[in-house]
Amino acid sequence: MTEHQSLRTFLDRAEQVIAYAKEQNDLYNRQEPQIDDVTYSTAQQQLEEAYIDLQKVSQSSNAQQREEIQRVVSQILDLQNDMIIDE
Repeated sequence: MTEHQSLRTFLDRAEQVIAYAKEQNDLYNRQEPQIDDVTYSTAQQQLEEAYIDLQKVSQSSNAQQREEIQRVVSQILDLQNDMIIDE
């Protein structure tokens, strides 16, 4: 079983990455001059890293924790799909 604090750390980090990537995606969609390809790619990479981290921690989690992880993973996958489509 994953310790609650450790899981919370992974989930908090993933939620921060999701917020950052959403912001970058919104800027990209509005074609804001302050967004560049490197920043957009960095946001995508951070999403992928958060996804991988959550998949790893999920393996040692209980059912309730896996459900919480899956909700965050779903948000990551949805945002990754949006960002790929928008490119």
